Amino acid sequence: MKDQSVRVEMARMIIPKSTAIAPSVILAAYLVARLVSSSFAADVGGKPEKPDVVVTYAQPSGAFTPIWVAYEAGLFKKYGLNASLQLLTPQVSAQAVVSEEADFYTDGPDLINARLRGGQVKYFGGTMQQLVFQIWGAKEIKSIQDLKGKTIAASTPRAALDTATREALKKNGLAPDKDVQILYVQTVPAILSSIIGGKTAAGTLSAPNTLKAKESGLNLLVDIGKLNIPAFQVAYGTTEKFLKSNPNTVYAFLKAIAEGVALSRKDAATAKKVIGKYAKIDDAPTIDGTYEAFAPYWAMSLTVRPEAIKGQFEYLDEKEFANAKNSDPKDFYDNSFVDTLAKSGFLKNLGMK
Repeated sequence: MKDQSVRVEMARMIIPKSTAIAPSVILAAYLVARLVSSSFAADVGGKPEKPDVVVTYAQPSGAFTPIWVAYEAGLFKKYGLNASLQLLTPQVSAQAVVSEEADFYTDGPDLINARLRGGQVKYFGGTMQQLVFQIWGAKEIKSIQDLKGKTIAASTPRAALDTATREALKKNGLAPDKDVQILYVQTVPAILSSIIGGKTAAGTLSAPNTLKAKESGLNLLVDIGKLNIPAFQVAYGTTEKFLKSNPNTVYAFLKAIAEGVALSRKDAATAKKVIGKYAKIDDAPTIDGTYEAFAPYWAMSLTVRPEAIKGQFEYLDEKEFANAKNSDPKDFYDNSFVDTLAKSGFLKNLGMK
């Protein structure tokens, strides 16, 4: 209603005062006003205040494909950003953003943990807000129940993959750290190696390593994506200071990511090409499988889902994060940038929400 009132007022400014005005003149003036209004709205965000930005990502996983596509297709540059992609573990990535050594965090729940510890950080968007992993077991492990008394491999404590591991075990009646021990080996490829090498009985993987696990004769124990567990796997965040000081840079980043998501889903060939490059895969079947594993989960809405944050509160250790219980999810995100892009029509033009 507010937008319509503005257009009507613009129409009145265009039309000279008269006691009798033809309906066709009123219609023409209204259409001109609407065109002008839409033009302004579509041009959300001016020149980026900080064109040189460091964008982190946590793993050579297909989950990050839209970010890779945005970079390789020149979408960051299209919106005035000279982006540098850095591969960092989730915790190091969060620390880098908090210390302002990096500008954009693009992983899972680590910024929630950082804020609970006093870090002035917030999420402002996301493309994968449910956990999309799989638990694979050694050849002698036939079911998730066979893991009782054994060890499973994960990446780093409190990362999205760790959350996925713990929640999957709980949903199958197994208590993490009691029934099943968790060994942290830093990276997803290292998790696969720990299973194949006999260091652990199982591990939580993401594509393309899930496909490599199948090729190696390992057994799929749980497809976590089908459990629909709300949580951040690929979400975007930065400091509150950055959001306030560099709004145009944030808009430019979101525009590039939005186009990256749309292009990844629309142009499979482009997406598969960057998957091969960043995940270091040579064979077409593995690249195809990686794309097919993640494409359905790249959300066509960048809006942060409060339930993903609330869910993370529940996954955290109560002793380590006692303040999580009384925390308000609204304090951990800022959807105003995505909302503005949506209202401008930018996201709709890409087929997004």
